[in-house]
Amino acid sequence: MSARRVVRLGAALCAVTLTLWLGGCATARMIDSDVVSFTTAPGAVQPATYRFERLPSQTVDAQQSQLESMAAVALAKVGLTPQAAAPRYAVQVSMLITTIRPTYPQPHSSLFWRRHDERRMGVLGFGLHLEQPWYRHAVRLLLRDVATAQVVYETTATFDGPWADSGRLLPVVLDAALQGYPNPPAGPRKVVIELPAGMEGEN
Repeated sequence: MSARRVVRLGAALCAVTLTLWLGGCATARMIDSDVVSFTTAPGAVQPATYRFERLPSQTVDAQQSQLESMAAVALAKVGLTPQAAAPRYAVQVSMLITTIRPTYPQPHSSLFWRRHDERRMGVLGFGLHLEQPWYRHAVRLLLRDVATAQVVYETTATFDGPWADSGRLLPVVLDAALQGYPNPPAGPRKVVIELPAGMEGEN
């Protein structure tokens, strides 16, 4: 095979791979979140009522209301109902979205390879490189007993991936964070939830 044909083949493979990456919003995606949850005695209950409670920094955050709306949907799925007057729990929810570069081991022999601090694709030693940023979506929820001011439930969930459509991803990550409520498994775990195709959301 001539060098020119190899380069053309490599370019075609790169184009196909890039298309698959960019087409993530058009196909179903499996969102695998890293989740850690904690409970304290006597533990959280289900069903129960709650109201959102904000930190001072969150009162001036324009995105907090949108995040709480997403969290309300996730909380409803585990039996928690909003109630302004005399709720059982006060709920604090926060998020952090950052751009990251994942770390991958480099195979000794492979058509494609990925390296630390960058995403690169190489074809048979030719200098064809594409960089793909990754994004980390992290959420944290605290449930505090209003009567005692004691935290009864704490959970965090983090998802790293090449997609920046936060309006679609955050509800799924929030669902992952609350999976198992009020008696979650002990220790870190991986929670996989399918994000169906065709759902619209904000980036």
